[in-house]
Amino acid sequence: MTDDIALIQRYLAGEENAAEELVMRYQKQLYAFLYRMTRDMEEAKDLTQKTFLKAMQGLGGFRGDASFKTWLYQIALNTGLNHLKESRREMFDIDETALGSNGDPLDGLIEEERKQRIRNALHRLPERQRTAVVLRAYDGLSCQETAKVMGCSEGAVKAHYHLGVKKLRKYMEECGYAARP
Repeated sequence: MTDDIALIQRYLAGEENAAEELVMRYQKQLYAFLYRMTRDMEEAKDLTQKTFLKAMQGLGGFRGDASFKTWLYQIALNTGLNHLKESRREMFDIDETALGSNGDPLDGLIEEERKQRIRNALHRLPERQRTAVVLRAYDGLSCQETAKVMGCSEGAVKAHYHLGVKKLRKYMEECGYAARP
């Protein structure tokens, strides 16, 4: 976080390449997050760019109450949600690389079917639960970071996450996949 603050200060002092360093540091994470929201590579690229444009334009107002990463995720979430409201799409998809396969063709087919069932189950969750599960389980944000991104308390994040995982397990059991022991 200290490195981010130093880069922000350098950028605000007029050093343009400091912004490039911030973008390079976070663009893959934000792109993956926005791709899961939109399920469209081009839209995710556009939304990632919009996120960074909004962030750089508002950087003077960054107070440091949260980490720069959390602040960026909050901008990305709001940018993605606004886009989805305009296009009326479901949000979040599971990144194909988040779930591995051992390379066997039959295992690959089974794995692809499992991924599709997880996607379907994830899309059945209410928006807040889905957001909490994706940020915590797929993007690896802490409970505190997720709370800042979602604009709620850590307790609310824990509740959304817990209920979301519980419902995912139920949905997976309904479609014939037993929960892990």
